[in-house]
Amino acid sequence: MDSYRQDFENIHNLSLSVAESIDEVAEALKNSDDTSEHIAESIRTTRSTLGYASEISYDSGLAFNEVAGIVGFEILGLRPLESAEEYFSSIGDNLVILSEELSVALENLETNASDIERTGRELVNISEELEKVSVLFNETIDSFDIYNLVSIIKYLLIYMGMLSIIFILNGTMFLMLGR
Repeated sequence: MDSYRQDFENIHNLSLSVAESIDEVAEALKNSDDTSEHIAESIRTTRSTLGYASEISYDSGLAFNEVAGIVGFEILGLRPLESAEEYFSSIGDNLVILSEELSVALENLETNASDIERTGRELVNISEELEKVSVLFNETIDSFDIYNLVSIIKYLLIYMGMLSIIFILNGTMFLMLGR
C-alpha cells in the first residue's frame, strides 16, 4: 500500500509542477509585453531619426541639383565644368531617390511598431488566460485528493461486504424457518 501511496504522491507532485510551469509561462508572457513596448519605442525613435535623414537627403539632393545648374554655365559655347555638372546632378538625383526610399521605410517601421505593440497586448491576454487555467488546474488538483478517493472506495467495499453478510444471514434464516 505504501508503494501506491508514493505513486499517488508523485502524481500529485507532477500535477503541481505542471501548474507551476503554467504560472511561469504566464509571467514570462506578461514580461514580453513590456519588452515589446520597449522595442516599439526604439523603432519609433529610429523612425523619427530616419525622417530627419530623409528630409536632409531630399534638401541636399535639391541643393546638389542647384549646384549642378550653377556649374553648368556656358562660355562661348563651351561648358568647362560639364563633368562637374553631371556629377552634382547625379548626386542630387541619388539623394532625392534615397529620401523617397527612406520615406517608404518610415511607413514600414510604423507598421512594425504597431504590430509589435499589438502582439504584446495579445501576449498579455494569453498570459491572463493561462493564469486562469493555472488557478483552475490547482483547484482541481487540490480538490482531487487520491487518499479521499481510496477512503471512499474502502468504505464502499466495507458497506458492500456488510450488505452481503446481511443477505447471507437473511438467506440462512429463511432456510432455517422454512425447515
